[in-house]
Amino acid sequence: MNFVELTVTVMLKRNIFFADSGYIIGKNINKAMLLDKDLKELHPKKEYKHYVFNSFYPLEKDKIYKSDKLYIFKIRGLNFEFMEKIKICLQRLESNDFKVISVAASQVKQRHINELYTVTPVIITIDNKPWLQGEDLEIFKNRVEANLEKKYKDFFNEDINIQGRFIKRLKFKNRMPMYFNYKGIKLLANKVSIEVQDDEEAQKIAFMAMAVGVGEKNSAIGAGFCSGK
Repeated sequence: MNFVELTVTVMLKRNIFFADSGYIIGKNINKAMLLDKDLKELHPKKEYKHYVFNSFYPLEKDKIYKSDKLYIFKIRGLNFEFMEKIKICLQRLESNDFKVISVAASQVKQRHINELYTVTPVIITIDNKPWLQGEDLEIFKNRVEANLEKKYKDFFNEDINIQGRFIKRLKFKNRMPMYFNYKGIKLLANKVSIEVQDDEEAQKIAFMAMAVGVGEKNSAIGAGFCSGK
């Protein structure tokens, strides 16, 4: 299994608050998709898009990304054709938020993963409400595993069963809930580290998680973007 990683260099046209960055990047990726006939048809569909992105880098101490300054963000995805089209569309994008300076593509090959760490917070909801620390941890774990299992089955069109067999240990990296601003509401989220089981199926899922994200709203606001150790 391989995935494609795009490194996008942009110059901001205005100041952007950190909690708004996920929505703004996602909005511009969606706008870029409208420049391609096939991606334009995919955009409105309510289905897994199988890509994820992180936020602007470098980070800013005051949590405000600055106008006229260069930043990078990364987009990862499993579908090579889709990612090539996104690359081309981003290079043609006209945005009020940033100017795209360059887009570089690379392939990432599957490797052994001991631990996943969410670079952007992960969103898990229960009955359309955010899961918060202090609630049933097993429900959180089950939702994470079920979500990844569904993504795997949807993309590869083959069954895999990782319920209770993927997460070895899980630790939260934040005390208070983190959040994304999204269409006038705050989506609460948590940063976590996940120690991964060592069997073949768990390793497949761990690598896929790096390509498509953990939890919900991966392609909408870049939630659940992971690094692996």
